[in-house]
Amino acid sequence: MKKNALAFLIVLALVGSAPSLAKAKAKKKATPTPSPISSPNTAAMNKALKFWIYEKGGELVGDVVGLVDQKEKKVVLKCGLMNLTKKDIRGVRGIVRFTTLFGEYIGDLSLETTALVPAGQRVSIEWKAGADRFTPEKLEKFQKLKLEEMRQLWYPRMVVFTDGETLK
Repeated sequence: MKKNALAFLIVLALVGSAPSLAKAKAKKKATPTPSPISSPNTAAMNKALKFWIYEKGGELVGDVVGLVDQKEKKVVLKCGLMNLTKKDIRGVRGIVRFTTLFGEYIGDLSLETTALVPAGQRVSIEWKAGADRFTPEKLEKFQKLKLEEMRQLWYPRMVVFTDGETLK
C-alpha cells in the first residue's frame, strides 16, 4: 500500500510540473524573422535573372535640406545581375535579406533598378540605401561582417522585359 501511495505521489508531482516545464521551454525559443512573401513566380524569376552582391561599403553623404546641411550614413552595394533568358530585361525589383552564416537576421533592403540587362549578359550596378533601414545594432553588425561572413537571400518581386512582359 505504501509503495502504491508513493508511486501515486511521484506521478502527481511529475504531472503538475510538466506544464511549467513546457512553458519554460517555449519562452526560450526565439521567434524567427518571417521571410518576405514569395510570389508563385519566384522560381521563374530566379530562372530569368541571377542576382548577387559582390561588394559592400558605406559612406557619409551630405544632403542639403532647407538651410541645414545634414550628414547621413549610406549603405553602398555593388550588385551583379545576370540575364539568363533570351530576352532583354528592362527592370528588376526585389528584396535582399542579410543574415549571419548561422541564420541570425541582420536586415532587409528593397532594391529596384531600371538598368538594361541584355539577353545572356551580366551588368553591374551600384546601389545606395539609407542606413536608417537597419537598427543601430544591426547596422553595426552589417558593417563589421565581411560579405563572406554573411548570407544574401534574394527575393525577386518583379522582372520586366523590354517587350513589356512581366514576371511577378
